[in-house]
Amino acid sequence: MKSKVISFFLATVITTGVLTGCSNNSANESTTDQSSAISESSEGTDSSTNNTNSADNSANGNTSTDADASANDASLPASFDEFIASLHAGQSYAYAPICEGEDALLVTSYTFDDLNGHIATYDASIYIEEGGSVKKVTTVQSGGTAYPIAVTADNELIVGNRNSVQVAHIDKASGKYVITRESDVEFTTDEEGTYHDYIEGEDVSIGTDSTLYDELDSLYWDSEVISFESAGVGSDNTPNLEGAVYAAYEGDDLYNISCYIGFESDTTGFMQTPDGLSGAPFDYELKGSDIVFHIASADDNTAASFSFDNASFPVLTFTGESPFENPEVTLTFLDNADPETFEASTYYEGDNTLLMQVSSYDKTSLTGDLYREEKIKEEFVDGAVEGDILSSVNGTAFTVVSFEDVNKELEYGTDDEFKQDVVGTTRFDKFLVRSSDDDFYYALQKEDYETSYKVVSLMTEGTVKKLIAKGVTFSIKEDCVIVLLKFVSNGESDELKEDYIIGREFDPESYPGWSEDATEYYLSSNMLVSISVVDNELSCIVQQYVE
Repeated sequence: MKSKVISFFLATVITTGVLTGCSNNSANESTTDQSSAISESSEGTDSSTNNTNSADNSANGNTSTDADASANDASLPASFDEFIASLHAGQSYAYAPICEGEDALLVTSYTFDDLNGHIATYDASIYIEEGGSVKKVTTVQSGGTAYPIAVTADNELIVGNRNSVQVAHIDKASGKYVITRESDVEFTTDEEGTYHDYIEGEDVSIGTDSTLYDELDSLYWDSEVISFESAGVGSDNTPNLEGAVYAAYEGDDLYNISCYIGFESDTTGFMQTPDGLSGAPFDYELKGSDIVFHIASADDNTAASFSFDNASFPVLTFTGESPFENPEVTLTFLDNADPETFEASTYYEGDNTLLMQVSSYDKTSLTGDLYREEKIKEEFVDGAVEGDILSSVNGTAFTVVSFEDVNKELEYGTDDEFKQDVVGTTRFDKFLVRSSDDDFYYALQKEDYETSYKVVSLMTEGTVKKLIAKGVTFSIKEDCVIVLLKFVSNGESDELKEDYIIGREFDPESYPGWSEDATEYYLSSNMLVSISVVDNELSCIVQQYVE
């Protein structure tokens, strides 16, 4: 009976595994441990999305999410010691003397053994003590396990990525994160690097001189990797769960989220599918590392136990009948997630599958509507027959329909001509789908290496996208990587090129749109961009080309 109650949202047709990334960086070149696997668990966005399905949602419960690192600090304790005591299972901490020689506190949910004596991280939030309370300053991310976050001999934080190095500290007077030196390199097709160099108090320098980059790269490898201590688990192995939300991964699949598990209090919680459509509340009892869930009814007793061999990835093993297909579930703590207000469909911290249709922008922010591409997992498509209902990763229901039935309505030549023109050489040729959102017909398409089919327009290029939130504003981080598209005329034709920009260089007045005599113009009006969001700030913006 229990499996039937829980399986309706964990193992039925509506179950979807949203692929959630933990960093906007594509480079994660070192170990293949759990930390590396989960940090890379995201499919990139396609470059063409022009159809819109809509739902009137708000982002994380707020239609205006201007970034403010201190906005999440309202309930933070008064001291570092109190704060560390409040951390949850799956979190770790370290001190680093980066506040002009005084300690700041770094907290992370992603640690790994760098095989050189450090329990390191590539993603950490920085806190300071200020005015009798703990204040969150910012979150920093490196290029994955190949680039653990470190501290220089001069007590500055140094963050390495595949194509950049950044040195920074916390200014005591302002409490702000101050980047003192940074070099980002853009590699062009001829493999010659263009370096975007920044030194505090000086103008940005852009050129081919690699001197600063080489200096900072050498400094990085000479610096001390920060080593973290685990938190959130008592001496009797009792985990601190109250107030936490976790992503749950089944068995060895550390790329697809099976569900989210939230703990609202020390006795109550919930499970929720990644699309946010289904879930189940539960009561629970915790004794040491043993937990008993009462899912759906007080008579249900689902027993499990925690293990904490990897501090960042607690493992929950069900000892009897499991609500999951696999009895072993790996958990990862979600940053900036409140179980009292959590909605899976609008949680996008670190999500690099997010799209924004930009309505306005200035030097420091973008405003627009948020979308995710509509995709259907390959396992749902394979073997489906006419009349079946397939759920997308966003929770949209798509009904399987035949090419012949669609052509009865469209009357597009013969059935063979219609199918040939829709499928071409790259699209799924067994059936089409009809969306429950707009009652339109769509085709399916995927590359051989992809595990999900994109939902695409019948006769034109373009992936269907689902509206997540309207009218959202994000601040642009100073070190945000931005790629804009521009056309450059060579006298005979216009060539589409990419313009690589760092956040501090972003200047809307420098990106003119099309005009009759323009030799260079940008696609800056109502542009579609893929984005990565950290602490409600943009860490990466890549413009998508829409024909």
